[in-house]
Amino acid sequence: MSAVGDWLARLTRFHHYHYPVVGIGMLLAAVVLGEPGTHDVVLGPLRVDAYWLVIASSLVLILLSVTDAYDPADYGLDREE
Repeated sequence: MSAVGDWLARLTRFHHYHYPVVGIGMLLAAVVLGEPGTHDVVLGPLRVDAYWLVIASSLVLILLSVTDAYDPADYGLDREE
C-alpha cells in the first residue's frame, strides 16, 4: 500500500473508532458535571430534562458504535493483514 493509502487507512480507522470515545466522554461529562432537574428542554407539550437527554443520547451513540464493524472495503481500501 502506498504512503497515501496508509494515511487514508489510518484516517478512516480513526474516524470509525472515535464515536465510542465521544459517547463515553459525553456520558462521563454528564455524570460528573451535570445535575438532574436543572435544565428542561421544552418542545411543544413535551418537556424533557437535559441531563437525561444527554445520558440517553450518549448511550445510544455508544451502543450503535459498539455494534458496528470497521471494514476497509467500505472506504475503498484493500484489507492487508
